[in-house]
Amino acid sequence: MKDRAYVCYLKTNPHDHNLFKIKLLELENLAKVVGYEVVDRIVQVNSKPDPRYLFGSGKIYEIKDRASKERIDTIIVYNELSTKQQFNLKKVLGKEVIDRYDLTLKIFDLEASDETSKLQIKLARLLKEIPYQKLLASIKYKVGREHPGPRSLGEYSYHKVVSMLLKNRAKIEEQINHKLKMHKINVQKRKSEAIPLVCITGYYNAGKTSIFNAITNLDKPVSERPFTTLSSKYYLVEREGLKLYLVDTIGFVVDLDPRLIYSFKLTLEDISSSDLILLVVDVSDQYEILELRVKTSLKYLSDLNISKNRILFALNKIDRVSLKEVEEKINKLFSKIGEHDYVLTSAKNRNVENLVEKIREKIKPLEEVKEV
Repeated sequence: MKDRAYVCYLKTNPHDHNLFKIKLLELENLAKVVGYEVVDRIVQVNSKPDPRYLFGSGKIYEIKDRASKERIDTIIVYNELSTKQQFNLKKVLGKEVIDRYDLTLKIFDLEASDETSKLQIKLARLLKEIPYQKLLASIKYKVGREHPGPRSLGEYSYHKVVSMLLKNRAKIEEQINHKLKMHKINVQKRKSEAIPLVCITGYYNAGKTSIFNAITNLDKPVSERPFTTLSSKYYLVEREGLKLYLVDTIGFVVDLDPRLIYSFKLTLEDISSSDLILLVVDVSDQYEILELRVKTSLKYLSDLNISKNRILFALNKIDRVSLKEVEEKINKLFSKIGEHDYVLTSAKNRNVENLVEKIREKIKPLEEVKEV
């Protein structure tokens, strides 16, 4: 049987009448990927999060009462929970309590298939686990005592637990940094070949892998599940006089925790080092969702110091909408985010000739510079 779950959200902006609904819908979709049966949504409006529980005490006991009656197994919170908040919620509700960070890690676990992905996931998990284990250990061994346990053995045990976790984190970070160093060397070798690097990125489920397949004539598995590509995949493309390295990499998601971004710095290096970013967008999305996902993607690229002239929008899935609707969305979107180069495409029909030609146009100046 599937675990029954509530998805919960603390809305701190009382003027937000629509965005929070989109975020909750996304949380529901992510929960279903893991296998949860989402029973209901619970939303509280409060200008400030409660430092103890995130939600107010009245809402907490409402959730507890309802969860008991409806046989709820797990409470999934959209907001990022502090270590203290997560511990307190579990204690009061008597249920498993996870936030969006934990949920994303569960999806990563489902999709991880290579050593690099698993290593980055281990680091992401430790970044969340270390402060939580510190809190558990301190509560267990320090309540009411200056030096807990016989001969202060409780305190020694506390330090041992924390020390072990910190050593594991240091070891994994060392492994990732070594891989990052080697990866940068490999990137420089590719660049020395004077072959441009084009990286496919964008929001999850926008059709990135389908675009990759259409350009390379490969048949990598395509799924509607998020994060099916956790480690970047390189492929040397040679077609109609065009020669480039095409990179398929991890998809974005709204409000991704900075600790998760840090953990996947090895994967994100592929985006940073690319000559051209192919930002794939599902143009068939409802406009409000489309705008949120584009702004989210652009923010991540901005944080990676990707300049506007290195970005090419691939407005994908045009086979699902009318040309008039596409034009309306384009006019509205680019009036809000600024003008960018873009091309319309349909990976489903492998109709990517216009896209390939636009890529050729964008990388031609790079090839001329490298020849000089």
